[in-house]
Amino acid sequence: MLKKVFVGIAGLIFLIFILNNVNKANDMNEKINQEAGAVEIKGNITNEEDVYAVYDLLERNLQAANDEDVETYLQTLIPEAREATKKEMTTFFETYDVKHTLLSFEVRKEDGERILVKTQQRTVNEGTEEFRNHITEANHTFVKIDGEWFIEETAMSNTQFF
Repeated sequence: MLKKVFVGIAGLIFLIFILNNVNKANDMNEKINQEAGAVEIKGNITNEEDVYAVYDLLERNLQAANDEDVETYLQTLIPEAREATKKEMTTFFETYDVKHTLLSFEVRKEDGERILVKTQQRTVNEGTEEFRNHITEANHTFVKIDGEWFIEETAMSNTQFF
């Protein structure tokens, strides 16, 4: 009887150990995928071609920001926003050296002319100026103008500093 109880407890401890390691492995795999840029496109998708186009546009926008390439960054925005944004981003790029990484991408609404997307983005300071590392929820509005997609608006929320 005592032997059965011991075997049962040992089995339970072993099961807990295995489950704990599986969870750690899954967490590590998710972090590796995020670092490798493997972002799953989720959400209410009706037109995959348009969704992939805005995903690629956002990746170009973030890469331009990482490269501090103002002209490429501006080309991802609606024409009306470029002049005001140019001054802001030029100053930002001259002051800070940060790296932006897309962590998640979820389509919230899509109607053929506009796509609303909720993302999580990590921004990490790689420079000497003081800048707080953070993960933020970014709600992007993409608009199609003459058959081409542009970022019309981005609203940041739920910022978590680390």
